[in-house]
Amino acid sequence: MNSKNEEIEIDLWEILMLILRHLPMVISVTIAGGLILGLYSAYALTPMYNSTAKMYILTNSSTMISLSDLQVGSSLANDYEELITSRPVVEQVAKNLDLDVSYEGLLGCVSVTKRENTRIIWIQVTYPDPVLAKEIANEFATVSQKRLTQIMQIDEPTIAEEAVEAKRPSSPNNKRNAFLGAIIGMVLSIGFLVVRNILDDTIRSADDVEKFIRLNTLASIPEEGGTDNSEKKHKRKKLWGVRKGGHK
Repeated sequence: MNSKNEEIEIDLWEILMLILRHLPMVISVTIAGGLILGLYSAYALTPMYNSTAKMYILTNSSTMISLSDLQVGSSLANDYEELITSRPVVEQVAKNLDLDVSYEGLLGCVSVTKRENTRIIWIQVTYPDPVLAKEIANEFATVSQKRLTQIMQIDEPTIAEEAVEAKRPSSPNNKRNAFLGAIIGMVLSIGFLVVRNILDDTIRSADDVEKFIRLNTLASIPEEGGTDNSEKKHKRKKLWGVRKGGHK
């Protein structure tokens, strides 16, 4: 048990030392990853804008609202969600605003949700143009008022809040994408170092001989001259005459 724990600790320490030896490379790749993904997010991705219109569900024309009315209104919200995104409503909105977009294309820009424990329906539109995003959301609310009244035979829902023009894009998040790129760059660089180290079976020291070949080292001869890494590795191979996994 102790020997296994020690071996794991040594391996982790070796990995840490490996990262520290190549720290400039890891930092460079990390910065490069952040810059690449950050610039791609800022200049290649299309900014999208959100705009939301809100509708209030009515169940009857009475000014008094009972508990049963609230429950019915809440259940009606599910029907509202389906009908607001129905083909007749979507196509009518595209026609009214003279949009050159297919039913599927416009439907993909619209999200209809019901706020929990309320009778408020949110019609949220995500579009590259902030002005059109506002107009589409408001037009969906207007067209839905008439359509829902005709189909469900209920009081016309009220537009509780009209959509307004967004001042800032909702996506992409350039800072988050740059941070994600930096994380990816750091992970890839460290992963490359670790894999290369695992696949490298060169004997580098007397400890490696004892560890991998289980032979005791009687003596070692210091290298003479030259600082090139390739020369050192070549000399070590001649000196030990062995590689991990067996005798040469």
